[in-house]
Amino acid sequence: WRKRLDFGTGTFGDMGCHIYDPVFKALGVTAPITVRSEGPKPNEHNWANDAIVHYVFPGTPFTDGPTVKVVWYDGSQRPPADIVALLGKVKQPDQGSIFIGTKGVMVLPHVGKPILLPEEKYQGYEMPKLESVNHWHSFVEAVRGNGKTSANFDYAGPLTETILLGGIASRFPQTTLEWDAKALAFKNVKEANQFVKRTYRKGWEVKGLS
Repeated sequence: WRKRLDFGTGTFGDMGCHIYDPVFKALGVTAPITVRSEGPKPNEHNWANDAIVHYVFPGTPFTDGPTVKVVWYDGSQRPPADIVALLGKVKQPDQGSIFIGTKGVMVLPHVGKPILLPEEKYQGYEMPKLESVNHWHSFVEAVRGNGKTSANFDYAGPLTETILLGGIASRFPQTTLEWDAKALAFKNVKEANQFVKRTYRKGWEVKGLS
């Protein structure tokens, strides 16, 4: 169902929140400035099997420079050879992220242990130990007014918004869309805004979204 335009948001919409979670959490990015899809475009009924989507975010204290670029690949698409070459003998994960920094590279398999490269530079380095979080207990405690969940709406909202922008961009391949997060609208391609909100059926309107 995830490939059906009327019911899902493609592989990107399904897995994007999982794969981009450490990107948002670690780098502190929020809304992108631009988003661009290399295609292919979805057909009348289904999202495409492959995708490459480019995002540009404002820089944060944890990134280098005024902006930071994040690229999504799925299906048969893979990172270019110069990126893969940075991994050396480390196998590119089937799902996950590759962080390219000023002092090295981190390979982060989905639900796997991070790998720091070059290995000889980080040999013996111990990752910080994080306290385990019980998501079920965390949710119940948040309902009771005791703290927030790790993926509360303040965090999950901008993350999900970013992923869905990639889906909209895929409808306009090879076009750089400029996003205004405050206005919840694209600034330069007005036709794309029809996919940001929908007209709800009578009786099912949502205040502020209809």
